[in-house]
Amino acid sequence: MNNEKLGNKEATCLIIMLIVNNIVFSAQKILLNSSSSLLNSIYISLIAIGITFIVCLLFKKFSSYDILDISKFLGGKFLYYTVGILFFVYFLFTSAILLRKIADSLQIIYYSVTSVVFIIIPFLIASSIAANFGENGISRAGLIITPIAIATVILIFFGNIKIFDYSNIYPILGNGIKDTFFYGISNLFAFYGLTYIFFLPPTLKEPQQFKKITLTACIISGIFLIFSIANIVFLFNNGVSNDTVFPLYIAVRYIEFGLFFQRLDSFFLLIWILSFSYFFGIMIKILANITKKLINLEDDKTPILPIALGIFGTSIIPFNSSALNFIQDNVLKIAFFAILGISFIILILANLKKR
Repeated sequence: MNNEKLGNKEATCLIIMLIVNNIVFSAQKILLNSSSSLLNSIYISLIAIGITFIVCLLFKKFSSYDILDISKFLGGKFLYYTVGILFFVYFLFTSAILLRKIADSLQIIYYSVTSVVFIIIPFLIASSIAANFGENGISRAGLIITPIAIATVILIFFGNIKIFDYSNIYPILGNGIKDTFFYGISNLFAFYGLTYIFFLPPTLKEPQQFKKITLTACIISGIFLIFSIANIVFLFNNGVSNDTVFPLYIAVRYIEFGLFFQRLDSFFLLIWILSFSYFFGIMIKILANITKKLINLEDDKTPILPIALGIFGTSIIPFNSSALNFIQDNVLKIAFFAILGISFIILILANLKKR
């Protein structure tokens, strides 16, 4: 099984991509609601780092366990299956809704006469194939895709820096302290990829490096978030509508490097479509691992096809854009904090029992 374990770099890239894909394709629209967006992104990044640090401390006595194993240790099979089903449903719905939003945006940009079903299917095929290669195959792809994806945001920032309007940051507190720091904490949903770290320890070659891996990934993701939000805030003084396609896609269309390098938006989309395919392959693999544990399968490849079909079926439910925004901005946000809260309670109680 050693060859299926993740090295430190592979695991770090994997967590980064779980977080930043949500930032690029979804969370930016939620965050870009006032001039305080940049301050709020710094605030929630610090909170995410703090939460990650606490999770690492709580996992210290369970270095080779995931949240399902800890649930079984704490409350037996009932808690084990309950937590497993909760995580399975949560990951499946977040993946399906994000997939649908990406497909809708691609339909608007390039494929206006193509059914969204035919945009979704290639993602499912590519991601299912990637999931079949196991953690090792996916992690190797991550080592290539992650640096390139991160570099695109830095490129966009410095490519647009000459046309930035830094006065857009005012008023710094936007609609006030309450909106920025109290209600703004709900934007921690941008880091929903952190929920995967509850399943990470058993997959590591060096479980003792769990703290280093997760904190490094969280810090890099926070920097990525701040750069991407700064791009939009300094470019657009009226923010970005919730109906706008990926905000960074709009930002990249302003970049010109002389007469030869213009309209880099197609290159940007190619990189992030590959990135999302990688992200989606990870999500299918996580769901397959949860299924394997819950129903005691010999391998985690058997459930990949049924899971892909389940995500496909959920993603093609005829939601309009308003319904999708409501589900993502409200229902999935609440589910994220519920999952996070339940996991913390389980970890704290398990540590008390262990003691």
